[in-house]
Amino acid sequence: MASSPHAVSRHARSLTSLAVAGVLALAGLAAAVPAQATPTVSTRVASMTGGPSTVVKYGQITVAGSVQKYTAGAWRASASAPVAVYFDPAGTAPDALVRTVRSATNGSFSTRFTATRSGVWTVRSAATTTLKASAVSVRRTVTVVTSRAGTARPSSPWTCPSWAPIKGNASSGIFHRPGQRYYAVTKPEVCFTSSAAAVANGYRASKV
Repeated sequence: MASSPHAVSRHARSLTSLAVAGVLALAGLAAAVPAQATPTVSTRVASMTGGPSTVVKYGQITVAGSVQKYTAGAWRASASAPVAVYFDPAGTAPDALVRTVRSATNGSFSTRFTATRSGVWTVRSAATTTLKASAVSVRRTVTVVTSRAGTARPSSPWTCPSWAPIKGNASSGIFHRPGQRYYAVTKPEVCFTSSAAAVANGYRASKV
């Protein structure tokens, strides 16, 4: 049996009412979600270092510096700010994010990497709900070489040659001298002739 014109009209009005109710409900949900705040505070990387400029493979690279924010008419230390570290391996992957660290209460930051290939290091102060992202900082090029004066490859997985007996452990960035507590159990990635050579390649001395 065919529907009467009045029944069709009532059905159309019902559908229209449901559609309007749905739109109003969605509008209410949208109003309930607060709008994302736009960052308003400018930031900058006040200083940045990256090096050593030349380092033996498996040496240690330190990227450090300080970040500031512009408040109350002056540039001031930006505490606990996210700092994004980028690495470009000889132009093959520009601006590849490799790590994000937090600045200290005085705005300073520092982080270490094991040297495996040459490239360019940069940092930016990353954006937050209140802080704007900074521009690219100074670019620091680090050249990684397979050998360097004062360094040697391990003579076996656990030993260094007699003329370069100091063990450099890449995962910790620490070097161990013969006779120290952890010397025998340290597996070296690189060996050094002297403590000075180890320090020049970014390593720090074991305390025990």
